Amino acid sequence: MNEQELRTELVRITQELNAQGLSHGTSGNQSVRCGAGFLITPSGFGAAELKADDIVFVALSGEARGRWQPSSEWLFHRDIYAQRVEFNAIIHAHSNAATALACLRRDIPPFHYMLALLGGDRLRCADYATFGTQALSDNALIA
Repeated sequence: MNEQELRTELVRITQELNAQGLSHGTSGNQSVRCGAGFLITPSGFGAAELKADDIVFVALSGEARGRWQPSSEWLFHRDIYAQRVEFNAIIHAHSNAATALACLRRDIPPFHYMLALLGGDRLRCADYATFGTQALSDNALIA
């Protein structure tokens, strides 16, 4: 896919996640690897109003290019892409179930073959850290 197609698909996925109740309002953020960086949803945008030209490009150096600020969580997206070259997209959703499990600090066992395909014996929950911080990025990489 070219950059414009990736932007359009990122908007579609973001809107679908919202429609399915996996994120609400302006919560959650999605990104996709693109060239020497990644495309990410902008900060403070609800899914309904999001358009392809609102998506922000962020270089792996951290330099953002676009009309808006990237999601406040751009740092952990960048760090994951830098360290996990096999990852080409990241979905950071805030479903009620995922939020409840995170508050309880509960990992998810591989009860379904799709989770088992991720490898390991569970889907780990990252330790809490304030959004947008290097600590959160570090915790996400550990998990």
